[in-house]
Amino acid sequence: MTILDPDQMCAAKGVPGDHVVTRETLPVSARCVTSDGVGTELVPGWVNPVISVGLTLLVPALVSGPLAVVRRRPTPAVR
Repeated sequence: MTILDPDQMCAAKGVPGDHVVTRETLPVSARCVTSDGVGTELVPGWVNPVISVGLTLLVPALVSGPLAVVRRRPTPAVR
């Protein structure tokens, strides 16, 4: 499996002529935009929902770990 750069992906998607590659981080996007203003998305449609679900599950996981450690600490004996 080879990883293609966006210019190769634009050619593979059949984008005609000269194009500019635009990128966004969130939501994840890479588009080939031709001089006519026609854009072709290179990132599959399932990527952003998977990232959203992953980030949604990551936050509770990061919070629950330290909470579990704090709850398991032994309490000092009362004298």
